[in-house]
Amino acid sequence: MKRRDTSITKVIILTLVSVTTVVLATFGSAYYGWERNRRISNLESRLAVTTAQLESSLALPLWNFDNEQVEKIIESTMRNQEVFGVTVTEVEGSGVISGFSRDAQWRVVPTKVGIRNGKVMTRTGKIVIYGKQVGTVHLYMTPGFLEKSLHRWAIVIIMAIITLNAFLIFVPFHLLRRKVIKPLKAIESYALKVSRGETDAAGVPEGDFFGELKNLKLSIVDMTRSLAEERKEQVRKTAERALLESEKTLMALMDVMPVGVTWTDSEGVVRHVNRCFTDWFGYDAGDIPTLDDWFLRACPDPAGRENQLSSWKAAFDRALTDGTAIQPSESILACKDGSERHVIVNTHRARNLRVDIFTDITERESLRNRLLNAQRLESLGVLAGGIAHDFNNILTGIMGNISMARVVPDSPEKSARLLDNAEKAALRATELAGQLLTFAKGGAPVKKAVSIRKIVNESLSLALRGTNVKSVVEIPDCLHDIEADEGQMSQVFNNIALNAVQAMPGGGTLTVEGTNLVLEAENGLLLPPGGYARLSFADQGCGMPEDVLKKIFDPYFTTKAGGIGLGLASVHSIIKRHGGHIEVRSKVGEGTTFALFLPSTGTTSTAGTEDVATVVQEEAPAGGSVLVMDDEEAIRELAVEMLGHLGYEVTTCASGEETIRMYRTAKEGKKPFSCVIMDLTIPGGMGGRECAEAILAFDPCARLIVSSGYSHDPVMADFRDYGFRGSIIKPYTLDELTRVLRCAAELENR
Repeated sequence: MKRRDTSITKVIILTLVSVTTVVLATFGSAYYGWERNRRISNLESRLAVTTAQLESSLALPLWNFDNEQVEKIIESTMRNQEVFGVTVTEVEGSGVISGFSRDAQWRVVPTKVGIRNGKVMTRTGKIVIYGKQVGTVHLYMTPGFLEKSLHRWAIVIIMAIITLNAFLIFVPFHLLRRKVIKPLKAIESYALKVSRGETDAAGVPEGDFFGELKNLKLSIVDMTRSLAEERKEQVRKTAERALLESEKTLMALMDVMPVGVTWTDSEGVVRHVNRCFTDWFGYDAGDIPTLDDWFLRACPDPAGRENQLSSWKAAFDRALTDGTAIQPSESILACKDGSERHVIVNTHRARNLRVDIFTDITERESLRNRLLNAQRLESLGVLAGGIAHDFNNILTGIMGNISMARVVPDSPEKSARLLDNAEKAALRATELAGQLLTFAKGGAPVKKAVSIRKIVNESLSLALRGTNVKSVVEIPDCLHDIEADEGQMSQVFNNIALNAVQAMPGGGTLTVEGTNLVLEAENGLLLPPGGYARLSFADQGCGMPEDVLKKIFDPYFTTKAGGIGLGLASVHSIIKRHGGHIEVRSKVGEGTTFALFLPSTGTTSTAGTEDVATVVQEEAPAGGSVLVMDDEEAIRELAVEMLGHLGYEVTTCASGEETIRMYRTAKEGKKPFSCVIMDLTIPGGMGGRECAEAILAFDPCARLIVSSGYSHDPVMADFRDYGFRGSIIKPYTLDELTRVLRCAAELENR
């Protein structure tokens, strides 16, 4: 039940109002009754006097039968507004001699009958002259005007009572409020503020205190101060115990969490690390007393640590400024025993505290890499038949043309044409080998700006080779490039294309479309805002039912006999690693469409751009000596023939160590090599990269050219960053060798 407010102010006001109201109401009622009786008595007196006057005035006219005079006397009497009517009857009362009354509009009208109205006062008098009764007069007067007058008078009395009541309430209440209520309120307010901790107990309540109230004030102040001191001490101890208990509870909860957790205060001091964090990384709070110590141990590489710190600090500052959530980030952190863990770091802030939550994905990433490798094997098995068919066709063209050239040595024109056909077939083999290298490229993603059109064309050429599926590529020239690992992205497109081939055993069309789009901050794909390239692959296959569609990205889920279910799982994994999104729509009997959303660079690469400058076919600079390092004897012999044909003296070797020794000897003997062509990879020995570092260490002006069959190796793409003057991809022709030698010479002369 709600407690009623029984403050002293309300009690006093109600008491004063009740007493004065009852007293004044009683007095007013009594006075009103007395006044009403007095006025009614006066009305009755006027009624009697007027009746007597009529008896006297009407006697003579009635004696003389002067009815006209009778009516004039009656009309004169009716001028009195209180008179309702007058009638004069005969002695026996059998008839009305003359009379007047008032109608509904209070007008005077004659009447010949008696007046019957219960609301008027009546008085009857005998008209006597000379001792003889000559008639009877009836006088009717209304009390209505009296009632109206009483009503107005009652209103005046009520207003007077109210005014007097207000005055009688205000004066004593004002005195009580000033001398009693305000001091009591001040004491009450003071006690409440002290109890709530809103004011210091050393203060005193303000107000005009006298007598017992002054003593009460002093007593309450002393008591309140004592209670406030005790309460402060009790609150402090309770707060300390609650804080200690809450910290213990929080730490206990952190310790049972299946993720690593660090708790850091605003000064960067590590307050707590949970049990899982210690088990994973090997550090306890004593090993990493501050956040800086933790970063120093977790990221021992200075460059990597600086990059991580700048990224985390920027995200944390944005969260403090804008109030936005800190996005999770992936990191590879060092453990106390020297091992590394791949984790996702979620950073949260609450008041002045920072909480970092580490989710270990080391095993998941290891499994993902194994899945990708297994998927490559599966894809290569599917492609093997078509590739073998193409290589057999190419080898048939090479071997057949060479064998025919041998049997017609006496016809130079025919031999040249046959050898030209063989060279064209070899170039087709080179193109196919390059596509296979792109597809088989593994390891950690190495992102760079790549053209989507180029990768799509190569992937479709490889995946659809030897099938009855036709491709339709509708990618505009304005489609932006993407930052991607070319090999892994080629694997994505190959897997989707192979999936389409398997869905259309009777043949069909695979349509590929590309568009640019910009995603806002709030988008249904849950991707960061910015520019994206959207790529769709639509087939005309059998489609997939809803239950299959939900599982297509699950590892090891497959609906194909002999499949291991890794193709689309690896597609999903690679797209996510590139910061993109993949979605699929399918309808049974109508086909399937895969839509890829990949972050774009916002620019379009120029078609045909190469790292090595293109020059017109000219002869290489004649003269000079060239050192060729390659582990394949056939390539060394071919290089001797080509370079000898170009006018160079050629020296060959098979290892990096031998190359360094021969170059140093020639340099010291004043017969330096004008150029060194070295293989990038030497199985079991020093390759071109390490060999170049050693040569440039004692001859920074050395003219070095790198050669390799791995066209996607970073050294081949950015050869200048490693000290080379040019690069040439195996297999190469005499024209390509001539161009790279000339480019290297032109770079020397700049």
